[in-house]
Amino acid sequence: MAIDLDPGKAAVGNARLVDAIVGEMAGGVMGFDRFMELALYHPEWGYYRKPGRIGKDGDFLTSPAIHAMFGWAVAGWCRWAWEALGKPGTFTIIEPGAGQGQLATAVLDWAAGRDDGFADAIRYVAIEPNAPGTDERVTWATPPIEPVANGVVVSNEFFDALPVRLFETSGRGPVEIGVRWDGETFVEARMGVCDIEDAPTQGRFEISPRAYPTMRSLCGLVERGAVLTIDYGYPQEELWAPWRAQGTLLSFYKHTSQENPLIRVGEQDLTAHVNFSELEAATRAEGFATHGPVSQAEFLAALGLHGVVESVRGQMEEYFIRRRALEQLTDGAGLGRVRVLAATKGIEGVPPGFEAV
Repeated sequence: MAIDLDPGKAAVGNARLVDAIVGEMAGGVMGFDRFMELALYHPEWGYYRKPGRIGKDGDFLTSPAIHAMFGWAVAGWCRWAWEALGKPGTFTIIEPGAGQGQLATAVLDWAAGRDDGFADAIRYVAIEPNAPGTDERVTWATPPIEPVANGVVVSNEFFDALPVRLFETSGRGPVEIGVRWDGETFVEARMGVCDIEDAPTQGRFEISPRAYPTMRSLCGLVERGAVLTIDYGYPQEELWAPWRAQGTLLSFYKHTSQENPLIRVGEQDLTAHVNFSELEAATRAEGFATHGPVSQAEFLAALGLHGVVESVRGQMEEYFIRRRALEQLTDGAGLGRVRVLAATKGIEGVPPGFEAV
């Protein structure tokens, strides 16, 4: 005898999260940025509360998960900043969105392998409210964070996970796209027409309301030092180019990208490319000098990561592991197209990796 096996809201994603979102909608329309915030950051059932998101068994790969030598490159860049500041006795590295701490561990291991005082000066603060790691050398913290005298803020694929507002152009101007519950699933709903300066004239696009103030907040964490931002994105004129008519909003599940953010709620990652023009403006507003953005492939090449691979040519197994990792980190169709932006304050000259800009 057949029985009722309809999963109901569980077919849409995490049933408890779906219930929470539907309850907040109260029969109305929710802005997409709020929907994205709940889907990713709900304190109990949001996607970023889910363990095992990153890695070959997760939904996506980030550069620190490819190989520790990405962290070694970041560590070397931070060491340059420490030297440029006169080797202060305390040097704080702050990482927002640190995840389980793969980047932090690689940076600290690299520093521990040197005998120049850098490791003794480092205090590593990881800002991660969701599923923090276990490296005891790291201070796991949640906002607010007190500013430090000397240090570097490092963010890797942090800004592209901030909630975005979603728009579609029309003859009357950009129309905001919201989300509603139709009784069985989440669907799009048109909201009001908005006045947005320099907005695209066709297709879809996104705006991250939090990107600019968040970058200003990150700059405010260091009195002297740098902010190093590594993320998917483009300057505004390229991000909103006419040929990018579908926008950049994507979902990732089991290493597969697709364009429907309204399914697998709480079980898939949501991301949208970063407007680097806004980030640059935010750093300048805080009195920082900006450098870049450059591609991650260009940045790592300029830092000399190829030499880290060649240095173990006599150890064939390790050599091929590193060579394969370098290929992934610099692949122009993948991680190599990630952009890197540096902002410095109290440091003279152009930072390593940005000399060709």
